[in-house]
Amino acid sequence: MLNNLNIIYSLATEQDQLSIVGLLKELAGDRSNFDIARFYVAKDGDFLVGCIRTKVFVSGTRELASLAVNKNYQGRGIGSELIKKLLLTETFRPIYLLTSADKENFYKKFDFNIINPLELPSEFKKEYEKIMGLPFAKDLQVIAMIIK
Repeated sequence: MLNNLNIIYSLATEQDQLSIVGLLKELAGDRSNFDIARFYVAKDGDFLVGCIRTKVFVSGTRELASLAVNKNYQGRGIGSELIKKLLLTETFRPIYLLTSADKENFYKKFDFNIINPLELPSEFKKEYEKIMGLPFAKDLQVIAMIIK
């Protein structure tokens, strides 16, 4: 299968845009407010296998968003490494994220903690309410998290 991986992590380039959009579409990832300059990618050779970004709202609020790893590459630490790279270079705090409750311990490894949705900045609270109104969210327990 995929032994001897030589994954390279870097800032995304314009040439990565179609691959990022394709991966996010395949995995139902967040493609709103797309800004290629905010993405980090993981590549196996020339093949894009993962991505992550900070989504910046008008108010300056930042969200860790669009974490996606190709299904054939999942479970190999690529998502974790993408988060580490992003948090090292994105020094603005706080950073928020929305995730399913079953992912809480995964994000806690990176010092994210649960926050009451009522305490979210207004712009991000709207994002939370929008997600909670989607049909798939009825079966999910969505939590908000923050890293300071």
